[in-house]
Amino acid sequence: MNIGTVVRNDYQGIVRYGKVNATFKGEGGWTWCEVDWVDDEKYDRAIAHRNSLSEKDHNKDFYRVDELSQIDLNKTLQTLLKLQNK
Repeated sequence: MNIGTVVRNDYQGIVRYGKVNATFKGEGGWTWCEVDWVDDEKYDRAIAHRNSLSEKDHNKDFYRVDELSQIDLNKTLQTLLKLQNK
């Protein structure tokens, strides 16, 4: 995964979209990514609620590559437009 890659993450049924803005190799050889998420308010509310229940900080700054799915933004947009026009 490279800087600038458009990615998706699913958290408890919340679909998140963002762009990778940094990567690094971690322990065990895994690649980790920092992601700039867009329109992420629903996720932020879910994490704030989880934090209040557990009194622990569940915010994440970095995501292991297996937590992210790379997407083809243009193809995804075309597919969604087809749904809109049905």
